[in-house]
Amino acid sequence: MKIGLYSPNYPGVTGPGGIGTYTRNLAWSLYELGHELHVLTPGAPPRQVQDGGVTVHLICTDYFRLVDRLFPGSGACYRVRREMRRIVRRYRLDIVEFPNWEGLGFFFCLGRPVPVVVRLHTSSRELEQIDGTHNHRLTRWDVRRERWVATMADVLVTHSEAHRQRMAEELCIDASRIRVVRHGVPVDQNFSRPTRKNGHFTVIHLGRMEKRKGVPDLIRAIPQVLNAVPETRFVFVGSDRPHCPGGRTHAQFIEEELPPEVRSRISLVGRLPDEEVDRMLQQADLLVSPSLYESFGLVFPEAMRWGTAVIGTRVGGIPEIVEDGKNGILVPPASPGELAAAMISLLQDSERRRTLGEAGRLHIERHFNTVRMAQEVEKMYDEALQEWRERARSSVQNSGPS
Repeated sequence: MKIGLYSPNYPGVTGPGGIGTYTRNLAWSLYELGHELHVLTPGAPPRQVQDGGVTVHLICTDYFRLVDRLFPGSGACYRVRREMRRIVRRYRLDIVEFPNWEGLGFFFCLGRPVPVVVRLHTSSRELEQIDGTHNHRLTRWDVRRERWVATMADVLVTHSEAHRQRMAEELCIDASRIRVVRHGVPVDQNFSRPTRKNGHFTVIHLGRMEKRKGVPDLIRAIPQVLNAVPETRFVFVGSDRPHCPGGRTHAQFIEEELPPEVRSRISLVGRLPDEEVDRMLQQADLLVSPSLYESFGLVFPEAMRWGTAVIGTRVGGIPEIVEDGKNGILVPPASPGELAAAMISLLQDSERRRTLGEAGRLHIERHFNTVRMAQEVEKMYDEALQEWRERARSSVQNSGPS
């Protein structure tokens, strides 16, 4: 098959992001199965680059000043439609996949030349409910476009049972219309965790520092952890957003709310290259992600594949990855005290930390690898193409002379 994917970002080319990481993992894995892959993503200057066997097309998504004032996002939708249709024609693509995020595949879906699969990631409506931005005009248009794209899709797919139910309610459709294909991550079965050196413990948070990720709760838990395990250091990997009380960034919140002895044990390192992130996860003692909601929670497989113990929350799709007490620890969301207790418990018990890490790694190798994901997506695409061609044949037959 010749496959087109749209993503709002693409790691290693334009920048990190959950949808981009999924897109890159899927593209590489489908290429390994023998398919031709083209990824369209915003970036400047517009150009075409190769990422291994995947062709990445960068496109300018500037807005049309007057039109976008009336209908926000129209310019980006138009440019995405024009470029994706050009790619479809030039490379004779068989199928295209869009994320629901921001609904930028809306114009493409109108009179689409090939079947369209829409993957339902965390939606703008879900984010507005968490972040309290439901009155924002731009967000309202994002919500509309996401609903329209989902309505027009030939196939709807998401990555957890929990998110399937949530999106079915949001879209007012039967959950059976949404398929579930879980994300996968590359695994290295020959990897061996480095021997831990005596000294400090390292706890990592990976992802944007924002309200939905529960980062303020993690920050509030840090003093309690340091009081019990003072040799711990906390590393936050990801961009900072002003989601703390009073509209402060997390850096400001830490500076203004925590004493110097606590601040000295915290590092905010911002965005890092994928290779550096992997190195840090391989050496970390814990990954902690106390999200208020996750449609899936890709950071957990990314850490667990290295045998790193994880702590998460009982929300969204996380319990479908992390089995509490078996391959990780789950705590209620927005519970700094329980979060701190879980961290202290694992930091003080090296054997349990090792056992959970090993169980987590085996779980990811078996159930959340990219090969499995690509094979399930390949089957889904095949079925979508068959249905598309059958409808086309029926249409021709029905339009013929009676």
